[in-house]
Amino acid sequence: MVACTNFILFYRSTTRRRAERVKDEINFVEGLFREDAEREVRRILDLACGTGIPTLELARRGYHVTGLDLHEEMLTVARRKAEREELSVEFIQGNALEIDFEEEFDAITMFFSSIMYFDDSTIQVLFNSVKWALRPGGIFIADFPCWYYGGRDGPIVWDERKGDERLILTDWRVVEPAFQKLHFKRLVQIVKPDGSVRAFMVDDELNIYTPREIRLLAEKHFRKVKIYGNLRELRPNDRRYWLVAVK
Repeated sequence: MVACTNFILFYRSTTRRRAERVKDEINFVEGLFREDAEREVRRILDLACGTGIPTLELARRGYHVTGLDLHEEMLTVARRKAEREELSVEFIQGNALEIDFEEEFDAITMFFSSIMYFDDSTIQVLFNSVKWALRPGGIFIADFPCWYYGGRDGPIVWDERKGDERLILTDWRVVEPAFQKLHFKRLVQIVKPDGSVRAFMVDDELNIYTPREIRLLAEKHFRKVKIYGNLRELRPNDRRYWLVAVK
């Protein structure tokens, strides 16, 4: 239970800054629903939904949303938030590679760079599962970053307060260009009021994709594929991309 609590505490802190921008991102996504989807979007499946930050924002705007995540502890938090706001959202535990829906959704979303957890083999399975879950003319939207962030030679340190506890996050990245792998390494230290420290490491291996690579992979499964930039048309120096694929 302690490990789960630490994980949730860490996850909330690292996603809060993105959460502050979620309304702008959902505004952008709604524009994609209108411009790129070939059917009215009412029912949405949000894959790798975590604690439901974008999932709940979509629900607030009147969509019928289902959130799916691999981690039950994340979904527990998401359900509590939905209950507090009296939002009707279905949260289910499951693997995005094993979804068995058949033409049930108008749109499927995957936020917070979650698509980077899939390599060039498993991403094909993901795309195929998404395709079968979408209704004809439905849309799949996923965001992912440029692997080159630049501007920092050393680690990034976040020092925050959580009630009586102090949370110190040390975040750094190791890139393997030849294998197109990006290792997210984070040391999480929770300092108690008495000075004792609980610490744990997070080491996520992510897959680096260029916009061209994602487009070519997606074109094997979808009729129409487009890549957008930072909440707009793609530009040369954008550091975050949005895959938009239509069944």
